[in-house]
Amino acid sequence: MLELLIPSASRRKILLHLLKHPDEEYHLRELSRRISEPAPVVKRELDKLDQLGVIISWVRGNQRRFRLNRSFLFWPELKSILEKSKTHSAPVNVAETYTLEEIVRRRKGWGKRSREVLKAYSKNLERKRPRHPAEAKMLENLA
Repeated sequence: MLELLIPSASRRKILLHLLKHPDEEYHLRELSRRISEPAPVVKRELDKLDQLGVIISWVRGNQRRFRLNRSFLFWPELKSILEKSKTHSAPVNVAETYTLEEIVRRRKGWGKRSREVLKAYSKNLERKRPRHPAEAKMLENLA
């Protein structure tokens, strides 16, 4: 369920780790190792969280350090959502599922409809640029 609210898996891992350890401060590589994500990905997500104000960052020596910002305006709500997501993971409802045979049948219908649209609209269209060879071959296969 949390995937729908926070689509970035790395950001979810960072937030969940910071929730477990709210008083600790981290260096980029240290946090990267702890959540098993590449450092460039973690840096990008930390920069976004820093811009939002969820975390605080500062420089100590030649290292940039990060810590959870407990005075973030929405932190109580965010913490509540994160805690609920750990205890309750409801499955995502899928509207429809198809068998392989149904998918193949539907794709054949798409090809037929594509040919109909091509016949109906291609006669009066003028091209502003030459067709790419792959595009021309695809249209030949449809016709």
